[in-house]
Amino acid sequence: MIPFSRNRFTALLICTLATGTILAQEDLMDYAHTLKFARYLSNTQQYDFAAQEYERLNFLWPGDTTVILELVKTYRLNSDCDRFPDAFRLMSAEDRMFTGGPLAREYLRFCLTCRIDHPLYFDVTSLMDRDERAFYNLGYYWTQRQYDSLFAYNHRNSEIISGSYPGLYSLTGDFENQKYKIPAVALAMSAVLPGSGKAYSGRWGDAAVSFLFVTSGAYASYRAFKKKGIGSFNGWLFGGVAFSFYASNLYGSFKAARNHNDQVRNKYHQNAERIIHHSF
Repeated sequence: MIPFSRNRFTALLICTLATGTILAQEDLMDYAHTLKFARYLSNTQQYDFAAQEYERLNFLWPGDTTVILELVKTYRLNSDCDRFPDAFRLMSAEDRMFTGGPLAREYLRFCLTCRIDHPLYFDVTSLMDRDERAFYNLGYYWTQRQYDSLFAYNHRNSEIISGSYPGLYSLTGDFENQKYKIPAVALAMSAVLPGSGKAYSGRWGDAAVSFLFVTSGAYASYRAFKKKGIGSFNGWLFGGVAFSFYASNLYGSFKAARNHNDQVRNKYHQNAERIIHHSF
């Protein structure tokens, strides 16, 4: 009987250890541990892996607003804009985000980060206090490039925005008063003096090249015609080259002014979005 008892004891010990190991593994996969691990992944900017952990939590514990909020935030921080429909479905279910709380803010931040023009945006901003409402509304006009609405809203709410968000208020005012280059003026200037339109747009190197190419071609054509008369082949050749450079100079000057204006606008937008995102 003794050998049998020893074998039974050994088997029981092995089963106990195996069961303990399985239970320990299961414990590591419980809600608290998984949430802690997901937060670690998010804090270390491993957003793809963090999203997978949050999605598993949401599957096992559906309706948990903490998990939903952090999952959607992970999508936003990862600039995973294609997940907005999924995020919106989670946030809006059971009217979760229509209380003006953290889910409402995350919805608004997701829209601003991904430049999403969503039909419920202003319904949700109306739930915010006046300072937050002014910030999110102004942010919307910036990201959607609705300039007339942007400037008008900045004026109407100048007291609120200048007090709570002075950087964004000043930037919006500077943007409204920004002077731009006029493409038609650039074209006219280069028609009179080749390259001057590009210089007007700040393209001094291109201006010098245009001036040299046009004037040197025109001068070579003049010399050839002066030497051999109207039938000079070289005169017509250099004249044609000079004219092509002149025409290109006109188009280039017009385009340079437009590109200058686009660069100015893009710089304002980059600064505005940097301020907006740092205010989250």
